[in-house]
Amino acid sequence: MASINIVANINENGWGPDETDEQTISSCLFPITKFPFEPNLKVDRQIHICDFTFSTYQRNTRESSRYPRSNTGALDEELQFQTVDSRSMLKVRSSQHYKKRVVLKQTTQAFNQKLMEEEAMLLSKQKHPELRRQKIMMQVRNARNNARHHTFNEWSIEPTPLWVVVAEIPFNQLLKQEFNSSTIKVEDLFWRGKLGYYDKKMDYITLKTEVNLQHLSNSYDYYWTSTHDDDCIADVLLETYNNTKKNDVDTTEEKTEVKAKNMPLQSEKNHDSAALDKDLLRYDQIVVAATDQILAVLMTAARSKYSWHLNITKIENQIIIDKANGSIIDMLTVNETAPEPPMQDAEIKVNRPPALGYEAVRVNQNMRQQVLLSETIHEDFGNPPFVEEGDNPSTVAYRYRKFTIPGNPNATNYEKLPITIVTRAEVHAKLQSAQEGYTYVCALNELPSKNHKSWRSQIETQKGALLANEIRNNTTKLQRFVACASMAGCDTFKLAFVTRKQPTDAENHSIIGIHTYTTSNLAVQMGLNMNNAWGAIRSIVQLIIRKPDGQFVLLKDPMKPIIRLYATGDDDEVNDGLKQ
Repeated sequence: MASINIVANINENGWGPDETDEQTISSCLFPITKFPFEPNLKVDRQIHICDFTFSTYQRNTRESSRYPRSNTGALDEELQFQTVDSRSMLKVRSSQHYKKRVVLKQTTQAFNQKLMEEEAMLLSKQKHPELRRQKIMMQVRNARNNARHHTFNEWSIEPTPLWVVVAEIPFNQLLKQEFNSSTIKVEDLFWRGKLGYYDKKMDYITLKTEVNLQHLSNSYDYYWTSTHDDDCIADVLLETYNNTKKNDVDTTEEKTEVKAKNMPLQSEKNHDSAALDKDLLRYDQIVVAATDQILAVLMTAARSKYSWHLNITKIENQIIIDKANGSIIDMLTVNETAPEPPMQDAEIKVNRPPALGYEAVRVNQNMRQQVLLSETIHEDFGNPPFVEEGDNPSTVAYRYRKFTIPGNPNATNYEKLPITIVTRAEVHAKLQSAQEGYTYVCALNELPSKNHKSWRSQIETQKGALLANEIRNNTTKLQRFVACASMAGCDTFKLAFVTRKQPTDAENHSIIGIHTYTTSNLAVQMGLNMNNAWGAIRSIVQLIIRKPDGQFVLLKDPMKPIIRLYATGDDDEVNDGLKQ
């Protein structure tokens, strides 16, 4: 049996036996080479002389906490060391996502039966007074909801069973009408009323130097004269009517006598559809009589939201367009096209649509008199015929003009006839400048709202945003103003911003600014195309001229973007209103 000598070796330079020591090599390491070595030898148990694994580190940590030592600084530094693994962990989906959802199917009949049973059970538990109270509350709630849309649902005039719809004009069809407005011939006939000078000091009003709006509407008389009540238009219409017939007119037919103060309302003979074109070709033009406000309504009809109506009289080659007394056309709307228009059931009564309309009328009347130089009249043209003795008319000039829309020379029917429009326009002031042009003055009154910025916070720093917001909220009203200014020949447009002194006080106002615009540029800015405006009038006139002689009503539907032309026939209510 081989013997192994145990030799103690002291290595002062390192750890383990010293390989350079000859005694250690000859006595211990050399005999080991005699034993075979199996590299794949499996050892059941291994003895670790020096273990640096993580499990040993944790065991040492537990032992150090169990037996505390005096010097623990180095141990604390080792405990703070952590190994960070930045690899993403694999997410294991829960088994509930793979469960099949069970959908409860229920037929419509079973659902309705279930609702009826629940309602019957609920009613059986309640007493009769409680049912009556709930019914009343439901009616009040429905009435309140209906009142919110009452302004849009209300007809300006109720169609009667005697009326017959002869034509319908959708708004999208009106927007497609085009006519070159530069080819229209304009002729000044005469002036009536008084024309004053515009006060330049009004242009320098700022938020710090705001001016109180004076109460001048009670000091003057204002007129909303209709087409039939204006004898000046009647005289021009009579003269034009006598000059329209050609020389080859059949003289065997009886001529209709026309008086200046009583324009013809009904023809003595009825025309069938086959003879309409032949009768129209007997004349060399089509004559239309209307005021500037009525023409502005037709020009901007496609932008309107509220219901309105016009009374139309057609006889031979003449069309007389008029408005009813107290019509919505005479009133001014406030925020008609706004996303949140004024409601009929507003808590503050002065913020309801009718009250806002009367307030806007008074504000514009006072504004147009306050911007004039006091006791200075440029020219007095004489009172118009509708001013009675003892009246104190306001300083407004009425400009009577004639617009001639040329016909199509290549057409062989009624389209080749030119359309002559006789109208009365308003001019509010004359400018004191080198050009000495005319100006049209109008005012916007603010509707106080908690959801929008006030005009006082935008009038000086955000003029463009303020104007754009008002064009969006009052598109119809502003376009009518600009259309009237264009027909009156006013190249300058004065737009005043008027606010209430108190949110609930509709009587006292302040002028916080007046902006000056060019009428043509402002029309483009607010989307009013004059070619489309005159094209709409031309298409409506050509539609009416081919109808038989009689009375018609052009009515805007309050709920749909459409205009209907009704033939009133023998409706005494409409005919009496026109004759009056």
